[in-house]
Amino acid sequence: MKNDINGLLNSIKHFDKDISKLVKSGLTFCFIFCLFSVFILFTYNFIYSMPILFYIGYSLFKSSLMFSVAFIICGIGFDKLKKEVN
Repeated sequence: MKNDINGLLNSIKHFDKDISKLVKSGLTFCFIFCLFSVFILFTYNFIYSMPILFYIGYSLFKSSLMFSVAFIICGIGFDKLKKEVN
């Protein structure tokens, strides 16, 4: 199991330049998206107690986490495809 995790981390460290740039910009977008959702959840918790704010913040938070995982998985997949083609 430890070798699998080390292999995954090594493959992430040795991404192609273009793929690495795309994954980093995607993760930056997801981080900003996540901060926006946390701001909405703080607004719900401290200022307004409207349930719609909770559902919007929670949905945005889940979406940002799913997008970040999708960027990482797609980055790994595209990197492997690009290395196999070359």
